[in-house]
Amino acid sequence: MILRATFRNILSFKEETSISFVAGKSTHHASHVVRAAGRDDISVLKAGVIYGANASGKSNIIKAVQILKNIALGQLPKSNIEPFKLSEERQPVSKLEIEFKTAGRYFAYGVEFSVNGIDEEWLFDINARTDKEVFSRKSGKDGNTFTFGTVNGNKETTQFLKFLADGTPSNTSFLSEYVRRNGRGLDLIKEAFAWFKDKLNILFPNSRYQGISFNVERNRDFQDGTRKLLDFFDTGIKDIRRMEIKKEEIDIPSELQERLIAKLEPGRTVAITSESGSQTFFIDMGIDGTLSYYKQKTVHTNDAGREVVFEEDEESDGSIRLMDFIPMLIDLKQNDDVFLIDEIDRSLHPLLSQKLLEYFFSMLTESRSTQLIFTTHEASLLDLKTLRADEVWFAEKDKSGATHLTSLAEYKPREDVRRGYLLGRYGAIPFFPSIKSLNW
Repeated sequence: MILRATFRNILSFKEETSISFVAGKSTHHASHVVRAAGRDDISVLKAGVIYGANASGKSNIIKAVQILKNIALGQLPKSNIEPFKLSEERQPVSKLEIEFKTAGRYFAYGVEFSVNGIDEEWLFDINARTDKEVFSRKSGKDGNTFTFGTVNGNKETTQFLKFLADGTPSNTSFLSEYVRRNGRGLDLIKEAFAWFKDKLNILFPNSRYQGISFNVERNRDFQDGTRKLLDFFDTGIKDIRRMEIKKEEIDIPSELQERLIAKLEPGRTVAITSESGSQTFFIDMGIDGTLSYYKQKTVHTNDAGREVVFEEDEESDGSIRLMDFIPMLIDLKQNDDVFLIDEIDRSLHPLLSQKLLEYFFSMLTESRSTQLIFTTHEASLLDLKTLRADEVWFAEKDKSGATHLTSLAEYKPREDVRRGYLLGRYGAIPFFPSIKSLNW
């Protein structure tokens, strides 16, 4: 679970800016909070909803976390590193930090970096009262300088850690290098790395979950969950299946097909979407090396109760978007994962967006540590009968173009929050001059 994320000089964030999902003292919607069990624990919200006008920077929150995830996993995404551009004196170094909870332990991981590589990197084992260093790294002309917290092992273990540290490239996180090279002595690094790799899930408006029919075929629980959700959300779709086709029917460049096939191993499957993103294909390699080709399709029933097969691109954008959410909804029900979604309401009817949120909250119990954070324009979700005030954030740009974040809890609202938002009392909505001012 994410406790807090901090951004500086990245995308539309100029000064150091934070968003927090640490719960306040309110007892409203108690099931929305993983409450602290002891004095060292931290109470964490299970949901976060971020509002803002177009170009306010709310999507940049999700993008910045994605950049940090990539760095943590060992991929410095040079093409996506964009320091704040609207300062007269532009600074090259950006900062990202995230505090999170996994397996009952709290961590703070952060980096300072530029397109040239990582300048600083740190991991701390934290709780409500103390911060304990796991490792800290500073890069300079003479290479890396590291300090370590408590090392579990002998002198040889410490020497190996120093060897790993000295050999870590400037464009690679020590977090990933430690895992890749089977480091020892600092096992907390593996816990933190596993959270970024396995627990932190990020979806953008164009994200596609390619293998839903593949999982439906192989997992009975997933199959049952998918069919129930398709019916619950009134899509008209009764099932999602893979259907065998000829190689020539795959609408993907042949060069790309050959590259994918070259990497396939016997008994494995690769899934890929078409360039338009509206169709999903599979290539299976049998144990004997033979290839089979499939296309994902949807199944409806006609007025006589018989099955009728549809192409994916015959479905509405909203149905396709929902199909991509179904694996997330099943995962949130079964596992303690974190999902960040940019524009959850994209292509969805307002009532469907509301049902998605209601479904998520209906699954919550005090023992669950699952978390859903998303950006939206959908004002109908802004209701204190559904949300806590500390779950809602507003993103707004100042005159310099820098994004600032404000929690609804700071306003201590006593009114109809949706109405107050649309009237501009919390900012984060577009303001337009009179049409007459266009004068053209």
